[in-house]
Amino acid sequence: MSSEIQISIVDDDEHSRAALAGLMEAMGFTIEAFPSALDFLASPNFRHTSCLIVDVHMPRMTGIELHSRLVGSGYDIPTILITAYPDDSARARALGRGVVGYLTKPIDEKVLLGYVESALQRAKSDENPS
Repeated sequence: MSSEIQISIVDDDEHSRAALAGLMEAMGFTIEAFPSALDFLASPNFRHTSCLIVDVHMPRMTGIELHSRLVGSGYDIPTILITAYPDDSARARALGRGVVGYLTKPIDEKVLLGYVESALQRAKSDENPS
């Protein structure tokens, strides 16, 4: 994997954030991790994110709200939502709004990596339209 690919992780749970960051770093990705959606948005590098992995339930701004805000601002960053509180209607809405995946914690690493690959393929095709 290329170190030019930046994966941003947004999760208010420190242990979950660290575990995800460790997994993505082990796969060779450059990682930026944030404790909140607002911290992510305040980062000068958020526009360089190739794939966003974000918790659904966070204070002040949820993962779904963050995805919607990014898309509304013209930043369609391929997004994978994760949650400890699965909700079928929220999952359907999120997938309908263009998220790449919606995973339940504890996360199956192979499934997550499959979604990351899909997200990176989507980001690559967005950069190089036919």
